[in-house]
Amino acid sequence: MSTPPNTTGSPLSDVTAVLLCGGKGERLRPFTEHLPKPLVPLRGKPLLQHLLRYLSLQGVRRFVLCTGYKAEAIVRFVEELSLPLDLEEVVCVDSGEDANMADRVLDARRHVPGRALICYGDTLANVDLGSLARHHADSGALATMTVYPLQSPYGIVSLDGDTDRVSGLLEKPVLPYWINIGFILCEPAALDEMRRGTDLMMFLGSLTKRGAVRAHKHQGKHLTVNTEKERTEAEGEIEFFTLLEGTGT
Repeated sequence: MSTPPNTTGSPLSDVTAVLLCGGKGERLRPFTEHLPKPLVPLRGKPLLQHLLRYLSLQGVRRFVLCTGYKAEAIVRFVEELSLPLDLEEVVCVDSGEDANMADRVLDARRHVPGRALICYGDTLANVDLGSLARHHADSGALATMTVYPLQSPYGIVSLDGDTDRVSGLLEKPVLPYWINIGFILCEPAALDEMRRGTDLMMFLGSLTKRGAVRAHKHQGKHLTVNTEKERTEAEGEIEFFTLLEGTGT
């Protein structure tokens, strides 16, 4: 079902979520030998279902799922989807297994009449989308990307100057950098700048050179699932999302 977007009321009423679901997920084998990565289960439900529920509870009503690897499985998932909230549109757009991210977004654009919220299909985060939308509007940016503090996966050793004397040890510290976790809110004029054959970093890099990108800092929950280790860790933390109102059904 497709209806025109409602541009009044919620700060997200004209937003279409564009979910990147086409990757092969090769680091997550054997799960991804039979499933696309967004359908890998976390506590018995596909990762994508957790993401759709969270976004819909935040007020997003239109979704485009950018598929590729095992696209037919995501189409079946959508056909059988049962969400507690009324949605205006959930469609799948298949760009093939080998398409890059920019091509997937551009292929989806015919279903994006207003602004786009670009999300990775393998990433969950309890981003306050209302706050993101207000930040984006206040800044006047063409695109606002959500960023998360970078935590070192390793212990850090400090040395005393140029000597070999150890002066400190830190176990997996949070570093003074931020990573892009998706949840990128884009104006239509930003999408006009996207070029086929490129990737999201090139797209954002081009806009950044013009001073047209802002960062929305998120320091809440953030789960990404690229490996079996990360999937196991996510299962341990996914309860936070399932306990949100309406997500446990």
